[in-house]
Amino acid sequence: MPLVALGLALAAYSVATTPRTVPGRPPLVAFDPELTGRLEQRAWAAYYYRQWPQLFDQLLRLARSQFGLSLPQALYASYLATQAQVAWARQGDREGLAQAYMRRFYEFVRGPTAGVYDPSRAAELEIRWWAVHRQRDEYPDNTALAAALAATYAEVYRQPPERMLAAAEARAAAMDLSDQWVREGQPPDSPLPDEIAGLLVASYRALSDAVGS
Repeated sequence: MPLVALGLALAAYSVATTPRTVPGRPPLVAFDPELTGRLEQRAWAAYYYRQWPQLFDQLLRLARSQFGLSLPQALYASYLATQAQVAWARQGDREGLAQAYMRRFYEFVRGPTAGVYDPSRAAELEIRWWAVHRQRDEYPDNTALAAALAATYAEVYRQPPERMLAAAEARAAAMDLSDQWVREGQPPDSPLPDEIAGLLVASYRALSDAVGS
């Protein structure tokens, strides 16, 4: 009976996390912007609350939504992404641990999504925008952050960086609001998380338009 219950629970979880996709597109560019943006906002909140099990769950759902992974694939991808974010929260880019996890993440995801990017380069650029975001005091506005995000998108989706800029700018604006929410003490009843989610949805819509045309 316990095994049956476990099997039913896994089946229900698999159904609940089944990604919505744009028909006729390969997995890497078939993500649903609405679902993906809202999942990312929840993942950000879990990160700042340091709720690592919740972060794992949200990143698993995000991996399924953004990359169209199966449940077993998403379990491993989420493990790698969660380990990267925990390492970053605890020690930043020291020893290259977060980047190493992200390189393994991009290596793993490339196969199921038929990606043609360089996993090492994608991981390097990913950690670069993490660092720019953490060091925002060094930059007068979000131009550097948007440029770092656009460079990451350009590598993963094999598009010119300028084509990725609209998506990157909306995501950088979402980070500005997220930073404000953190400064205010991360109140759970704040209206900011909904605004952040809206900007992330807009970012993924812009990204979907850019990579699908």
